[in-house]
Amino acid sequence: MKKAGSALTVFITIVAVIVGLFLFDTFVANLGSKNLYQSFSEDDISKSGIVDEHGLFSSDQSLLRELESEIQECARNNNMNILVFLPDSSRSHYSDSQTEYFTTKEYNEVFGENTDGVLYYLDISGKSPAYDDIATSARANLVFTDSVCDSIFSNLDAYLPSSSSSEPLDPKKIGEAISKFCFYVDYYNTGRTRQSYYYVSDADPKVYVYTKNGETYVTKSAPPEKKWPVLIISELMGALVSLIIYLVSKHNYKFKSKTNPRIYLSGDAINLTQNADIFQGTHTTKTRIESSSGGSSRGGGYHGGGGGHHGGSVGHHGHHR
Repeated sequence: MKKAGSALTVFITIVAVIVGLFLFDTFVANLGSKNLYQSFSEDDISKSGIVDEHGLFSSDQSLLRELESEIQECARNNNMNILVFLPDSSRSHYSDSQTEYFTTKEYNEVFGENTDGVLYYLDISGKSPAYDDIATSARANLVFTDSVCDSIFSNLDAYLPSSSSSEPLDPKKIGEAISKFCFYVDYYNTGRTRQSYYYVSDADPKVYVYTKNGETYVTKSAPPEKKWPVLIISELMGALVSLIIYLVSKHNYKFKSKTNPRIYLSGDAINLTQNADIFQGTHTTKTRIESSSGGSSRGGGYHGGGGGHHGGSVGHHGHHR
């Protein structure tokens, strides 16, 4: 009966330790989960439109205004920033990764980091093969998945010139492609997300986009449901190791009642006849530790210079044409 009570005590203690460590780990893991998300604002609708760096619509401003009006209406209907960028020949030397870096920077400069929106980089720079990019930010990452963007690209290719084409660009054809892009934004953004979790792996620092109870989150820490399985497994493994150590220790050592050291000594064996304080030396040496002038030469922490581009929650979906 006594052994059963001891085993139950050990079991309860281990369970209490597991629960305590799990709650502590969950609390610590969520310290970095500040929501960085910036919701869409009606005041930002005027920022949506077309950046015609190429000058494609310079001779047809009425068409440009018509397309921008259509884009802004699409932005309003979908509560999402929308920008179409038409690059000139100065960007024809961009690699795919340079294009993505540029679209990240462009989106964030126009709309701000961690806001809902898309930037469609329609490559008419003359690069071969052309590289179109749909850059998605915040909630748009959950709507415009790779498969959705692949479908959009394949449908728009019918309106766009191939990389090998030597024919001059037709503003009306490009305008049709932009109108179709707005149509597909409306079509696919039905108010439902196609995935509840997105990991922006090339951001610096890395960020996570997910939904919880109907709210959008952009954080530097993974969603709780992604962390809990790891925490549970780690705590169970820790408890198993603790139990093994306890059982091994109990098997190897027989713990008995406390022993009185007086039983090993006879009362007549100790006879103190003198009690005196005796110093073994009176010489003391002191050494002064000199410090360098101007304070410590060792600084705390890392003082970097600049670092990489902090891209917020922008993800990329590219397509060669």
